[in-house]
Amino acid sequence: MRSTPAGEEILMKAASRRRALVFSWTGGAAFLAALAAANFLAYFIFLRADFSANRAYSISPGTKNLLRGLQDTLTVKVYYTPGLPPPYGLNRQYLRDILAEYKSAGRGRVKVEFQNPDDPKRRREAMEAGIAPLQLSVMGRDKFEIKESLMGLICLYKGKAEVLPVVSDTANLEYDITRRVKKLAAQKSMTVGFVSGHGEAAPGNEAYAPIFQQINEQLSAQTVSLERPVPAGVEALWIWAPTAKFKPAELERLKAWINSGRSLGLLLDRREVDYRSFFARPIVTGLEPLLSQWGLDVQDKFVVDAQAEKIQVESAYGFFRAISVVDYPYIPVATNMDRNHAAVRSLDAVSLPFAHPIRFETRPGLAYASLIDSSQASWSRGDSSVRPGVPLEQLAGKDKGPFSLAGVLSGDFFRVAPTTWTAAEDSAPATAPKPGRVIVVGTSRFAQPNFAGKQANLALLMNLLEWSLQDETLLSIRSKGVTFRPLRPLPGAAVLLVKYALIFCLPLGLVAAGLWLRLRHQAARRELARTFDES
Repeated sequence: MRSTPAGEEILMKAASRRRALVFSWTGGAAFLAALAAANFLAYFIFLRADFSANRAYSISPGTKNLLRGLQDTLTVKVYYTPGLPPPYGLNRQYLRDILAEYKSAGRGRVKVEFQNPDDPKRRREAMEAGIAPLQLSVMGRDKFEIKESLMGLICLYKGKAEVLPVVSDTANLEYDITRRVKKLAAQKSMTVGFVSGHGEAAPGNEAYAPIFQQINEQLSAQTVSLERPVPAGVEALWIWAPTAKFKPAELERLKAWINSGRSLGLLLDRREVDYRSFFARPIVTGLEPLLSQWGLDVQDKFVVDAQAEKIQVESAYGFFRAISVVDYPYIPVATNMDRNHAAVRSLDAVSLPFAHPIRFETRPGLAYASLIDSSQASWSRGDSSVRPGVPLEQLAGKDKGPFSLAGVLSGDFFRVAPTTWTAAEDSAPATAPKPGRVIVVGTSRFAQPNFAGKQANLALLMNLLEWSLQDETLLSIRSKGVTFRPLRPLPGAAVLLVKYALIFCLPLGLVAAGLWLRLRHQAARRELARTFDES
C-alpha cells in the first residue's frame, strides 16, 4: 500500500521530532557535564565578584594590608565538627571560603588547617587551647538528639596564640579573626589614657567593666590624672562623661596636651537624666570656657528627632498595667554620616541618647568637620522634662536641625589658647604650632553599658578610639555586619492603599494568571487538532 503525500509529511514531521528530542537530550547531557567539570575546577581555581552591601563576603583592604605585612608564618587551625545542620554547616563553608581569601592575601605566609574534632587527639588539643564544646540539637534517626560540637579556631604566630572559642556569627567573622591577627602581629598595644577624678567612666569603674574589657582586647586602657603630667606612652587622651568641675590647672594641662599635636576625645553630657522620673538637671564640668576658646559649644539642650528609637512604656489603668511601644524622639537614630571620614563612613546608623547639639564659631587656624548629623526633621529643646509619649508635633520648635552631634576640630590650637605647661612626662612645653585634633560627641550615653549593647554604638566608640591613635586597620571591618534598613514611613492613605492591594490584588492576579494559562492551553489544543484534521 502506497503512502499518500500527506502521510509522508506526517512521518517526516515525526522523524524530525525524534531527532530534535535526541539532540536535545544529548545537548543537555553535554551541558551538564561541562557544568560539573567547571564546578570541579572552580573548587581549586576561582575568581570571586562580591556585589553585596559592604562587600560582606570579601575581606577588607585593611585585612589584606595586615596580612601582607606579616614577618612570619601565621597558622590558623580550625576545629569545626563536620556534618552539622544549618546554619552551622553553612557557617563552616563560609569560614572555609573566607579563610581561603586570607590565605591568598597572605602570599604564602598564611597557613590554614581544618582539623576534625571527632578525632580524640584533635578534640583534646582544641579543648586545651580554650575551645569549649557546645551542645546542639540535631535531627537524627527520626528524632532529636543532643550532639556535642566544636566550632572554634586558633591563630598561631611567632610562638603566641589567640583563640576564637566559637564561630557563631558570620556577620563579624572577619573582624573577630583580623583583630586577633593584629594583636599577634603588633609589637605592643597602643595606649589610650582615660582621665579620672571628675566622675568619669575610666578603667576600674565597675559599671563600665564589660566595655573596657572589649577595649583592652585591642588597646591598652590606662587611668590618667591631670594633676600631674600624663604618663609616657599614652598616645591619646579621652574624657568620658565627667560630672564634676575641672580645676584651672587641669585645664592648662589639657591645653598643653592638645598644643603638643596630640589627640583629645570628649564624650560630654550637659544634663544628667533620671531614667525613672525622666527629669534632667544641668551638669557643670568647667570645660565650657576652654571649649569656648576653641570655638566649640556643646549646648545645654536636647535634640529631638523624628527618626528615633522606640521604647517600652508602662501605663496604669486602674488595677491594670499595660506596656506599649512608642517612638522616643530623645534617642535620635542618626544616619547622616560623613562618608569621607574613616571613623564613620562604614556605619549605617547609630543611636545617640539625649544628645546635645554642637555648634562651632570660627577661630583662626582651626577647622571643624561634623561627623554625625541629626535628620532634617529634628529640633532642639531646653526643657527639663524628657518624658515619653509627648507627640513630636508638640516638641517641634523654632530651632530646627539638622544639628551636628559629633565632630572633629583640628588645626593650630596654640594660636587661640597658648600655655606654658608641660603636657606629658615625655614632652616639653609647646613653643611652636603643632596641629592637634579634638574629637567631640554631644553625648556619652551611646557608650553606656545599656546602650553599647547595640553593635553600631560599640563600633562607633572603638572606631573613634582607634582613629584618635591614627590606627585605621579595623575601622572599615568592625561595622561590616552592622546594617540599618528601615522602612520608609508612609502617610495613612498610602498605608491603606498598600494594605488592600496586598489583600485583593494578589489573589486576583493569581486568578488572572490561571485563566490566561488555561486559555493558552485550550488554544494550543485547538491548533493541534486542526493540524491533524488537515492531514
